[in-house]
Amino acid sequence: MRNPLLLLLTTPLALCGCAVGLNIAGIATSPLDRKGQFEEIQGRYTSDIRFGMFEDALAVVEPEHKPRFEREMERMRGIRFSDHRIERIEYGPNVMRATATVRYRGYWLSSPFEREVRVTQQWRREAPSQRWYVTPDFDQLIDPPGS
Repeated sequence: MRNPLLLLLTTPLALCGCAVGLNIAGIATSPLDRKGQFEEIQGRYTSDIRFGMFEDALAVVEPEHKPRFEREMERMRGIRFSDHRIERIEYGPNVMRATATVRYRGYWLSSPFEREVRVTQQWRREAPSQRWYVTPDFDQLIDPPGS
């Protein structure tokens, strides 16, 4: 037998979850909600790169790209970024893939000249875990001027 009081208390919560596109486990189910989740993760990753927090950025790097990313972290530590801007985000079908174009402004510690670089971040959302992963395009970031 169902408890009427419990039913009255839980029904609004269930309806609220459906309205924002979340299932009972809190996983984004609607494309709109997946966009919001993506923009938060992508923004954090981009900021982590800008501020040299590469260990934090590594958490969302595609597993097969992590070894190279870890090897290149030392070279990336020789760069200081003064600014960044997310220029464009394009979404794939059902917001399961995304491409972000980001512009960084910064300088190598070995060079007094500031320069801008544009990187393309390829993202995918893994269906079972609902996690976003990036394939980093950091060749532009780690190649010093004149190389």
